[in-house]
Amino acid sequence: MKRLLVLITLISTFLSASVFALDLDAVKKSGKLRVAVDTTYPPMEFESVDGKIIGLDIDLARELAKVLKVEAEFIVMPWDGILAGLQSNRYDVIMSSMNITKERLAQVDFVPYITMGQVFVVKKSAKPVVTEKDLTGRVVAVQVDTTSFTAVEDIKNSGVKIKDIKTFPGATETFSALKANQADVIVTDEAVGKYYTGLDAKTFMVSGNAIKPEPIGIAVKKSDKKLHKALEEAVKTIKANGVYAKIYTQWLKTAPAAN
Repeated sequence: MKRLLVLITLISTFLSASVFALDLDAVKKSGKLRVAVDTTYPPMEFESVDGKIIGLDIDLARELAKVLKVEAEFIVMPWDGILAGLQSNRYDVIMSSMNITKERLAQVDFVPYITMGQVFVVKKSAKPVVTEKDLTGRVVAVQVDTTSFTAVEDIKNSGVKIKDIKTFPGATETFSALKANQADVIVTDEAVGKYYTGLDAKTFMVSGNAIKPEPIGIAVKKSDKKLHKALEEAVKTIKANGVYAKIYTQWLKTAPAAN
């Protein structure tokens, strides 16, 4: 019985290793690139009124999949569990406006594809927040487990007397909180801030830059070296042929900065 158990364990280990070793080959064989997204982050990834998943990242992911000669299949995941899902092989990549950080690099590899800063958003009727010091005495709304949240915590730890930091599961909820006077300011990605202020310019305005621009990447398991390389080349392809700039401009209403 012990020998049988050992044999079963060895076979199981081999099969598990084979799944990861297949890497790009497994994606090609399935004909699908499974992409995890958190659909609470317009205009990057969100659901339309008719329930379709749309956004800048969605369109880019489809074009990258085309370069790989497969189709993109989107799997909706809550942000706080999205990295764990990648590690457990629920999908092949995460393409959901994920900033590349030291902590995340310890868990996964990234293919950078866009750079964005973060901004302060306030009500038009409120006093602008232009610098970090202007957060003194303010209630700040952020999406949980994001670089925005980390940035606000760092600002508070630096000595700025923030009144309170309120976390929400998605960007949509932060704007609802601001509109309902449950918060005084939002810290969020530049694209998200501009999108929401564009939807309701009478209520909201972007009043300043929170932190300098940072790279955003496609998260790939560290074992998937071939897929990582293929996606790097695919990003270069859509940037060279103009597809990237077209999609970027469509969603953000401005051309991407020259590389």
